[in-house]
Amino acid sequence: MKEGFLQALDDFILDRLFQPVADRLPESVSAWSVGINFELGSVILQVACLFAPLVIYGASISESVESVLVLLCSIVLFIGFQRFRPLVRPGTLNPLRPLMFSLRLICLAFLVYETISVLVSSASPSMWLWNRLGLLSQLAFVTGLYFMACQPRPPGGERRAEKRLAELRGVATDGI
Repeated sequence: MKEGFLQALDDFILDRLFQPVADRLPESVSAWSVGINFELGSVILQVACLFAPLVIYGASISESVESVLVLLCSIVLFIGFQRFRPLVRPGTLNPLRPLMFSLRLICLAFLVYETISVLVSSASPSMWLWNRLGLLSQLAFVTGLYFMACQPRPPGGERRAEKRLAELRGVATDGI
């Protein structure tokens, strides 16, 4: 695969799927806050994937080493994402779009892999729910990454001024 294809895929997902949703969010809600809430939901689902088998089935921590590592990575990334918040400001380009390009693609590829493995595997009925929770956690993580990379809306006053200027231009050209 060429780098151009991966960049085009990421741009398509970000510009055609997530940015229109981010642009239609209410004034009081930013795409960043939606994205970070998805990240928090992913961490909570990872906690459920770790502790539910321990509590319900009496599994040991040694049987859940993978879940422990994924949970720790999720928590570290969530805390790291919180430190990026001051970089995303209205009226400026979002620096997280190019910064998290590789992370978005890796997580997207892992989401595709995990989806295929959950659908193809013949897991025991007791593990069926935990596999789906892990998949849902990965989906929430990827969704959060894409929302955090969306371009923030300009401040409300600037948008009203731009709209008013466009109306005035329209009136001026209509009279000619």
